[in-house]
Amino acid sequence: MTGRGATPETILSLFAAQGDKFSARNLSTAAHRVAKFGGRNCDVRRDRRVMALAEACRRCIREFDPQHLANTAWAFATSGVEAPQLFAAIANAASSRLGEFKPQELANTAWAFATSGVEAPQLFAAIANAASSRLGEFKPQELANTAWAFATSGVEAPQLFAAIANAASSRLGEFDPQHLANTAWAFATSGVEAPQLFAAIADAASSRLGEFNSQGLANTAWAFATAGVEAPQLFAAIANAASSRLGEFNPQGLANTAWAFATAGVEAPQLFAAIANAALSRLGEFNPQDLANTAWAFATAGVEAPQLFAGIADAASSRLDEFNPQNLANTAWAFATARIEVPQLFAGIADATLSRMDEFKPQELANTAWAFATAGVEAPQLFAAIADATPSRLGEFNLRDLANTAWAFACVDWKNDPTIFSEVAHITVADLDAALNDIGLSQLHLASLHFQLEWPERSSPLSNHAQVLKTAYQRWNPSPSQQLQRNVATALDRVGWTHVFEHVTEEGLSLDMAQPDTKRAVEVDGPHHYLKKTRIENGSTRFKSRLLRRLGWEVAHIPYFEWDALDGEQDQDSYLQEKLKVFATARA
Repeated sequence: MTGRGATPETILSLFAAQGDKFSARNLSTAAHRVAKFGGRNCDVRRDRRVMALAEACRRCIREFDPQHLANTAWAFATSGVEAPQLFAAIANAASSRLGEFKPQELANTAWAFATSGVEAPQLFAAIANAASSRLGEFKPQELANTAWAFATSGVEAPQLFAAIANAASSRLGEFDPQHLANTAWAFATSGVEAPQLFAAIADAASSRLGEFNSQGLANTAWAFATAGVEAPQLFAAIANAASSRLGEFNPQGLANTAWAFATAGVEAPQLFAAIANAALSRLGEFNPQDLANTAWAFATAGVEAPQLFAGIADAASSRLDEFNPQNLANTAWAFATARIEVPQLFAGIADATLSRMDEFKPQELANTAWAFATAGVEAPQLFAAIADATPSRLGEFNLRDLANTAWAFACVDWKNDPTIFSEVAHITVADLDAALNDIGLSQLHLASLHFQLEWPERSSPLSNHAQVLKTAYQRWNPSPSQQLQRNVATALDRVGWTHVFEHVTEEGLSLDMAQPDTKRAVEVDGPHHYLKKTRIENGSTRFKSRLLRRLGWEVAHIPYFEWDALDGEQDQDSYLQEKLKVFATARA
C-alpha cells in the first residue's frame, strides 16, 4: 500500500477487496495515501470506494489513536471529499483526547476542518485550549497553519492568537515565505491586532520577497492593508517583486494586490500599470468580486486606466446577476469615482439592485445612491426604491452613510417625501466632530441647503449646525484659483464686465467671478466638472448649478474645452460677449 508504485487506484482496489480486514491503522493509512498520491483529483472525489473508506473510518473511529484521527481528517480535507459524518465523528473522538495530540496533530486537525469548511466550534475551542500552553513546541509551519485554520473558520480565539503572536515573533527567521504570508493573512483576517508581529513579519519578509510565490506576495500585501499596518518599505519591495511576475498571478491575486495598494494608500504607478496590462486580457477569468475589487482599487488609487475600465464594464455588464450587493455597490462607486461614462453598466446595476434591494446593507445602499448621483445617471426608480427601503432602516446607518445618502438624494433633486433627510435631525455637534471629516460635513451642508429650498415651510433638520457645516464646506472647497480662471477674469476685465474674483455666497458656495449686487456670476468649468473624455457634466456640477439658480443667481458657464479652442484675445473677447448675453436674456 505504501510502496513507490502505489496509486489511488491500487490502494482503493485493495480496500475494495480486503477492506473488511483493515485495522484502524490500515484505514487511516489508506486514506492518507489516497490523499497524498491523488490530491484533489476529481476522479478520486467521485469514487464510491472513497466514500466507503470514509464510512469504514467512521465506524472504527473509537479505535483511532491521535495520529490516525489527525491523518484521516487531513486526508479527506486534502482530497476535497465531503464526508460530514466522518468529520463529526472525528470531532467527537478528538475533543476529549487533545491532550494526547502532538503539535503537528493539533495543527493538522485544525487545518483539515478549516479546509473542509466543517463547522466544529467545540473542537476548535478545545484545540485552542490545548495548543495555547504548548506553542513553544510548535514548528513554524504548525504555528502558521493553526492561525490560518482559526482565521479561515472564522473562530474567535483571542488568547490563542496572542500566544501565537508571542511564540512566532522571535522565530520568524525560521518561517518560510508561505508561512510568513499565511501568518500575516490569518491575523488580518481575524482582525487581531498584533503590531509587533506585523512589524517583525515586514522585516523578515522584505529581504526575501524573491522567494515568495505570487499568492504569497498578494496575500502579504492584502494582510498588511487589511490590518491597517503601515509598512512602506515592505510595500515598495512587494511592488518591485510583483511587477515583473504578474503573469504568474491568478485573477484573485491581481485584484487583491491592486486592492491592497489602494487600501494602504501606497502610490505604485508602475505596479498599477503592469496590473492593468496583465488583467486586461484575462478579465473573462475574473469572478465578480475580482472585477469589483479591481475597479474599486484603480478608482481609489486615482490611477487612470481607461482600457481596463472599459474591459471591466464589458465583462461585468453581462454578469451582474452573479454580483452580490457589495460588488454591485463597489462597481458603481468605482466608475462614478473615476468619472467614467458607462450608461449600460449603470443601467444594469440599477436593474440588478432593484431586484435585490432587501439584501443591501446600509453602506451599500448609501454608496449606490452616491455613485448614481455623482455620475449624474438618472435612475428615478432606483432612488424611489432606496427611499422606500431606507426609512425603516435609518437607525442602522452610520453618520458616513447618512451623509452620503442625504447628499445623493439632494444631488438628484429629490422632491418627494423628505423623510430621507429627517434622520440627520438627531445628529449632535459632538457626533459630527467625531464621525465625519470635512467631506461628510460638506455633504450635509449641501443636503441641508436643498432641504431648505425644497421644503421652506419646514425646519431644516440641521439648522442648529448650519455654521459648523458651512465652515467645513468652505475648508473642503476653498476653490484655489487656476490659470484658466485667471485668464477668463482678465478677459472679462477687457470686455468691461466688472466682478469680484472668487466670491463666496452667504450660503458658502464659491463663484469664480461674480457681481454680488446683481447676483450674476461666471463659472469656469475645468475638466473635473465633467465625466472623463466627455462633455457631460458630472452630478456634483449639476447640483451646484441648480442650487445657485434656486438661490436666485444667474450663471454663465465657460467650459474649458470651448475656451481652449479660442485663438487669441479677440476670439476670447467675442466669445465672452456672446456668453454674457445670457444675463440679458434671463432678465428679459
